[in-house]
Amino acid sequence: MNLLFFEPPPSQRVGGLDRAIRSLESFLKESGVTVRCNPPEDVLGKTRDKKMVHFHGLWQKNFPRVSAKCRRLRIPYVVSPHGMLEPWAWRHKWWKKRVYFQLIERRHLAGAARLVATSETEGVNLKSFFPASNCAVLPLGIPEARGPDYEGARQSLGWKSSELILLFLSRIHPKKGLDLLIKGLASLRGIATSAGARLVVVGDGSDNYVQNLRRLAEEELGGVLPITWVGGVWDHRKWTYLQAADLMCLPSHSENFGLVILEALQVGTPVVTTDQTPWSELPGWGGGWIVRPGVEPLTEALAEFFSQPRWTAEQRTRLAADIQNWFSWKKVGPAYIQFYEDILHEARGR
Repeated sequence: MNLLFFEPPPSQRVGGLDRAIRSLESFLKESGVTVRCNPPEDVLGKTRDKKMVHFHGLWQKNFPRVSAKCRRLRIPYVVSPHGMLEPWAWRHKWWKKRVYFQLIERRHLAGAARLVATSETEGVNLKSFFPASNCAVLPLGIPEARGPDYEGARQSLGWKSSELILLFLSRIHPKKGLDLLIKGLASLRGIATSAGARLVVVGDGSDNYVQNLRRLAEEELGGVLPITWVGGVWDHRKWTYLQAADLMCLPSHSENFGLVILEALQVGTPVVTTDQTPWSELPGWGGGWIVRPGVEPLTEALAEFFSQPRWTAEQRTRLAADIQNWFSWKKVGPAYIQFYEDILHEARGR
């Protein structure tokens, strides 16, 4: 099987998108699938071997051109929007997107053999755009082999054992709900301070928005509850923060998958996030809290967290083992290969 990935340029593969694509690519190559990323467009017509195209993301000028060529050559293709048609994302600059979507993007998507969602929630939202489409739901896998290392990670970062670290690790963007977290902690200043809590913010964003949040933190927390602004820390270095945290906080207004949530869970760190992410089973796993996006629901979850004993090494190890069993590429990856094979089989039968 020859699989051609077309994806946005590196500068646009923000957040977990690049990690998701690269980990899928690695699994496929290890499984004997030939994968080429952003190949020259003329490769589509060079050989008659069985091939297909997987587009990652939307709003790329070359994607509709490449998909039109696929349709002419009868090469099947699938499209993973990766959350770019989620309600929150659609509302961002919607006046531009609506025109482009109707004129260009709709034909590109309508010609796909499948639209690929990474969660059931995203699949439902895709159906609102293409009710008749055949949408496949294929979750992402764990991008790197990492596990718990709470004590070692805290030593590495110089964090005191008495501190209770609440971690926000993501892009600093209005969608991510960091303002809700700051306001929620402000409502619990006394409890949080008594618990030795500190908020650690790892991520970057637009200068204006980050400054606005810094002012909000000063106004709401008033220096009573310590907050550390680390800035952007990615690649292997981010794992130390995820391993060392007592609670990962992502009160997002929208996530089609939320890879950082999976990464926190795989190192045994509990998570508080919202019902606008596809992690509704989180409380049932004993891995944290799911709340509605808002200050009051988040405050209630944080209050419950502060009232509980600190997590033990045994709890972290058990959670990490469960996540490894459920979300390793060895577990979820074969469904992708079968999916591609099914698409190619359908194409040969046409």
